[in-house]
Amino acid sequence: MTGQTPGERREEYAFGVSASRRVHASVIAGLLAAIGIGTMLFGDGYVRDHRLIAVVCWGLAATALYVSRGAWSRGTAMIIDDTGLWYRDWHLPPVPWRHVAGARAVGIRLRPLLRIDLKDTESFFAMLDTAARRRSRGNALVKGDHLLIPNNAVEKSIPEIAVLIRERASG
Repeated sequence: MTGQTPGERREEYAFGVSASRRVHASVIAGLLAAIGIGTMLFGDGYVRDHRLIAVVCWGLAATALYVSRGAWSRGTAMIIDDTGLWYRDWHLPPVPWRHVAGARAVGIRLRPLLRIDLKDTESFFAMLDTAARRRSRGNALVKGDHLLIPNNAVEKSIPEIAVLIRERASG
């Protein structure tokens, strides 16, 4: 126990990086690479620019793997505990519960997001050091009055995480 009284209950939820993003990137890159290999080996008599098509397919496969590079890392992607809420791609320190107003699923069906509404945002961003404030300006997941978490970034579903956050924010 770390400074807890015997009757005190401490809950911590740590969520890892979702494996589905790695699987999707691997499948897409594999298909593009296979098309490139097939075009290079068998396209000579059928396609005039078969070498160019193969190189483009391999380049797209490499791009798919590069774009998904964040999903290949291991470790903890998100922590919800008594002190607050932390998500690694925000590049911020944990957000204390006093600054969390609620959470809900937003976005379109193909790209759902978890929106975490903030309260007293001026004091939250004022407590950040200069480097964290600078990083948050260019981060698409950090907005002025809310924070976002993309679908499939964490191994839990967005509705389950939203329920946990709403429970903590209200209590």
